[in-house]
Parts: sequence; structure tokens; C-alpha cells
Amino acid sequence: MRSALASLVLVGLLAEAPAFANGRDPYTSTINFKRGSNNDILAGMTFGLVITHDGGATWEWMCERAVGYGGMYDPDYAYSSSDAVFATTFDGLKVMRDRCSYNATPPGMTFVSKVEIGPDNAVYFAAADQNDGKIYKSTNDGMTFPTSAAPGQAGDWWSSLAVAPSDPSRVYLTGYRLVGTNPKQFLLFKSIDGGASFSAMSMTNITPTSANSIIEVVGISSTNADELYIKVTFENGASGDSIYKSTNAGGTWTKILTKSSNFGLAFLKRKDGTCIAGTRELGAWQSSGCTSTWTDLTTAPHIGCLAQDSNGVVFACTQNYASPQLGITSDEYGIMKTTDLVTWTGVLRYQDIKGPVTCAATTVQAEQCVEPYNGQSSVWCCLVSQLGVTSMPVDCTGDRACFGVIVDGLPSDGGTVVTKPKGCCQNSTAGPPTLLTLLVALPLLRRRRRAKEK
Repeated sequence: MRSALASLVLVGLLAEAPAFANGRDPYTSTINFKRGSNNDILAGMTFGLVITHDGGATWEWMCERAVGYGGMYDPDYAYSSSDAVFATTFDGLKVMRDRCSYNATPPGMTFVSKVEIGPDNAVYFAAADQNDGKIYKSTNDGMTFPTSAAPGQAGDWWSSLAVAPSDPSRVYLTGYRLVGTNPKQFLLFKSIDGGASFSAMSMTNITPTSANSIIEVVGISSTNADELYIKVTFENGASGDSIYKSTNAGGTWTKILTKSSNFGLAFLKRKDGTCIAGTRELGAWQSSGCTSTWTDLTTAPHIGCLAQDSNGVVFACTQNYASPQLGITSDEYGIMKTTDLVTWTGVLRYQDIKGPVTCAATTVQAEQCVEPYNGQSSVWCCLVSQLGVTSMPVDCTGDRACFGVIVDGLPSDGGTVVTKPKGCCQNSTAGPPTLLTLLVALPLLRRRRRAKEK
């Protein structure tokens, strides 16, 4: 979330990169692997999601509406071994089991901020709703969620939920609560019984923090459930991200890295025991002992997020397009990977997206992403124009030609549609959103969702 907001503030400078109506430059936000398969990868984008079932040889796209969100929001995804994809949306936790349609799950319209799958395939979600702040667990692939615990209270916001790779009974949770004159109370919890109960972790040595800070679990050792890593953002109010390490399950913390990037600090605890960190504009680093000693990764691309597959191959969100104004050159790919942190190989180039995921005519993907919808042209055809996609599986002439864009949100959720002449989608003339817009975005999303419940 933090890097996305920073991107929004600066996107007005991105004259040479394609820009979208929601104000963000096209970028990869998350990389998610299907449990038990390195060939099935889902990547969250600022323009929907892309998915591959052949290890990245070919990618297909789904639009935001097909998932159930829009604007500046980025869903949290989890990809189960059964081929189910869970996503946190405006209308609660959704699941896609047929590779085409996202449908409701048992939580219904309860707002969910995080979803996670443990090494035993248990599915967890964190409710962040005005009426529910519990953590729920399913042992049948999200069909039911009979187990729940209340480490906090209704209205708490959960910013991270993680399960230890080596111990499915160990669950870590972070968030915050807004109370009285204190703008933010940080919440750190752990469970040693698979989410049945939670106990508080310490805040010892976690300093400084600000009213703008978010604390997230960003890494857990693959062999030691007591070794975990958190990130504290905006330590100084407007800048400063730090990584903290604990070797005693959150009993105490040691700061091991601080960077002040406009786009946030990405971090990965690798399966080989080492740690790496990266930014989009300041460089990348590695630490063999995951301590305060770091060395430069001189050949690394511009990194916005980090992930690894089951073999320990490192994947990164990278710079598909250049931004000369920000001093960021192009990596020529939106996702890259490496086995040695020296040689990086392209995995996804936006221009090479094969096409939209093919679904039945009655699905949202077909009706609202590929075909003209609500007075607009085809979202896919506008994407072709904006990203320079070379594959043409869909005829983008006639009614599908790019002439309309959604300025903010979904049409059914108050989104504003602007109609322009053909060729509109090459560039966005709108300026960057104001800071006030960014500050109120999340409350508005939650307010819209609650209005739908009535």
C-alpha cells in the first residue's frame, strides 16, 4: 500500500510512461505462486491482474471489475493448491475456482484486509470491519471458516497476516487501532495453536514510529518459526522504512536496515537463509546473516516487490517502462527473476501479454472487461493502446475501440465515466491525486462497502 501511495503522489511526473485513469503508472504490485506449483503465478497489477500457467511463457489478463475492486485499491491474493484464488475486494473476500469468476465466500460482505494460506493449506482471513475484527480459519479450502479468534476488536485494521513455513501452528498478525486522542495504537500478535488463540508480541526497540506508520510482517525463516521480520513504514512521518528482526518470536526486536525511498522498501527472507532488500530508485542489497551488514547488489533491477518460488528462485516487481523525470531507467520487464542475485532474467513484459482470460459470455470478465460496457469501449482494447500490447486476439475496432475510461471506481460503485475521442487512451492528462484524496481513499472504500450492506 505504501509504495502505491508514493507512486500516486509522483505519477504526475511520469510523462513518458503510460498512465492510467486511476492516476498510477502501470506497475506490478504483488507476485503470488500457487501452492505446490511454480508454473502457476498470479501477479497483481495497477491495471488488474495477470496470470500464467506455464511458468511465465505466456500471460493473460483480468480487469479489476472481474475481481471486484477499482481505483487505487490493491487486493491481497492467496493461491491455493486446488487452483482457487482468494482476493480481498470491496464486497468482502471473494474466490475464483473456475479461472473466470470471483464469487462470494462465507464471510459475505464483511470487509477483509488480509488473506493467507499456511503450509498445511489452511486458509486464514483477517476481518477489518466495523462489526468484526476476528481472524478466521478454514481447513477445507475456504468452503467454511468454523475457527475464529479475537486478538483485537471490531474496527481494528490488520495490515499483515503470516504463517510460518516450518510450523503451520505459528501465525503472526500486525495491525493498528485508532483510539481517542492517540492517532494510532499498534497491534502485534502471535498464535502458537494455528489461530485458535493469540497473545501480544512486544514493541521493545521498535522506534521511531509515526502516526503514518504501518507495521507489517515481511518475512519468516523457512526453518525456524521464531525468526521473523517486520517492516515499519514512514518512521519519521513522511519518510523512512526500516526492517526489524526477532529471533524469539516477537519477544524483542533489532533494527537491521533503514532506507528512505519514495516507493517503499521491498524485503525477502530467502529459503537459503540470506536476506535481500530493494527499492525502485535507490538500489538493492543483500545480507548473508540478515544482520545490519548489507552489500550492494550492483546488477539488480529497480525493485518494487520481492517473492520466491518453492525452489528459492527470487522474483521481483520491476520497471517495465522508464521514468527519466525520476531518474528510473527501464528494466524492460515488469517481472524479473534470478537464482544468483547477479543475473536477472525477464519473466513478464507488459507488451507481451497474450490477451484477456477467455471466459463465458455471461461472466464479468467477458461482459465488462473485453466487451463494451456502460457506454465505454473495451477495457482490454484501451489496455492494448496504453501498454503497447502486440498480441491482437480481440478485434479492437468498432464498438471496442478505445474511447472511454473510468476515472475512479466501478460504475456500480459511483465511478465517473468520461467519454473522449478515439485515441484517448495513449496518455492521461489528469494531474496526480491530492494528498487529501489519498488520505480519504480507504475510509471511502469502507464506507461504500457498508452502504451496499444496507
